[in-house]
Amino acid sequence: MANSIKHRIQELERQNRLLTENLVDSIWVIDAETMVYEYSAPPVGRLSGYTAAELLGKSIFEELTEASAAKAMAMLKTAMQAYKQGRHTTQSLELQVVNKAGGTYWVEIRAKFIKEPGHVLKIVGITRDITARKTAELKQERLNLKLMAALAEKERLLKEIKVLQKLLPVCCGCKRIRDKEGRWWPVEAYVRQHTDSDFTHTICSDCSDVLYVDRAS
Repeated sequence: MANSIKHRIQELERQNRLLTENLVDSIWVIDAETMVYEYSAPPVGRLSGYTAAELLGKSIFEELTEASAAKAMAMLKTAMQAYKQGRHTTQSLELQVVNKAGGTYWVEIRAKFIKEPGHVLKIVGITRDITARKTAELKQERLNLKLMAALAEKERLLKEIKVLQKLLPVCCGCKRIRDKEGRWWPVEAYVRQHTDSDFTHTICSDCSDVLYVDRAS
């Protein structure tokens, strides 16, 4: 009988080990007051480089980047207020985590407060690695920003070309340009006002020959 019970216990332990080692997501429990790990399923180690034993007693904020720690703290404050008001909902958040080697990866965390009679408030959560998806999203976001900048530059250039291609009334004497309101502008002032272009000054070879004739001789 004793051997039979022992065998059943060993079999349950083996099944539990197979289950936790093959989970896609990581499961953990932390103390809601100290934010310290009390339990962590082994898959966390595949992401962070830490073993489950190494995470026990470690604050969850020690793993987060500065920006993600601030983000998590803000969500925790809001979730705690909701919990005290009786809204026991699951919260979801995307965070950037620092692994044991100093590199970073992205995770999605889904967590909620759990309070058992006679026990302190806990947070039970599931962590999923979303590094590949987040990397693709950030790459697409950078491409979108570049595209927006390129379109804005194109629009600016088209506006300038449109202005400069107009038939502009130019005074044959002083060479000022008249705008559609009837005001007369020096050429440089008109271009600056109606485009993003500006002027730099130099002197052409023909004018140089006239202005500096003595020097040339």
